[in-house]
Amino acid sequence: MSHPDDVQAAMEHTLFPIAIVEDERILRDELAFQLTHLGFAVETFETAAQLYRRLAVCRYAVVVLDIGLADEDGLSICRYLRRHDKQLGLVFITARATRDDRLTGLKAGGDAYLTKPVDIDELALLLRRLAERAGDALGGGPATRLDPSGTPGSRRLESDGWRLESGGDVLRAPDGQRIRLSLNEARVLQVLLHRPGEVAAARELAKSLGLLPDEYDKHRIEVIISRLRDKVLRETGLALPLYTRRGLGYRFDPADSL
Repeated sequence: MSHPDDVQAAMEHTLFPIAIVEDERILRDELAFQLTHLGFAVETFETAAQLYRRLAVCRYAVVVLDIGLADEDGLSICRYLRRHDKQLGLVFITARATRDDRLTGLKAGGDAYLTKPVDIDELALLLRRLAERAGDALGGGPATRLDPSGTPGSRRLESDGWRLESGGDVLRAPDGQRIRLSLNEARVLQVLLHRPGEVAAARELAKSLGLLPDEYDKHRIEVIISRLRDKVLRETGLALPLYTRRGLGYRFDPADSL
């Protein structure tokens, strides 16, 4: 088992976009929480259908798969993804622990086959290695590496002194104060800070949370935005320059005084 400090140092504060497909909610949320704090940008999905919809607009460095899913088993997902992307990292995390199960998963195109309960440090190092492989193959393209405070690509998520750091879950204010963010708050800010001064529709922000069209709820986005503003003002005494454009969406713009 690797030491947590070694894992953190190895991550070098770099974000890699990872998808987790797991129908057990507690495990799914726990994996996402731990990997986020180890430097990954994580999105989670309960079903294959949800993953496929998201893949239409987003690319990942690695997909972590359970096998026993409700709508399509992980082996089938793996075969499909491998046919379409030879460099994508594919990792099974499953309760199926026999030798035959493992061989079947690897033959389906998986790069690794881990059994539950998984060692999170081992998983993090494996994901990093696979993500770097994908990055080398794609020339460091948007499917693989994120800036330490950014979204896919090399652009840093910073605007007039406001910056996401520490794996994207801490917002640093212009005066140096730091605010710990929830996963949803961080994902919303990643979208807004990536395009400062531009309006992002509520539906676009909902996509960043992994919500499907039939799960879309504008009020949920409003609540996240409102709580985020209140948190920043309460903890720093500064007003977060995040503005609502009625009927259009939201924009992050320090230069906007409206």
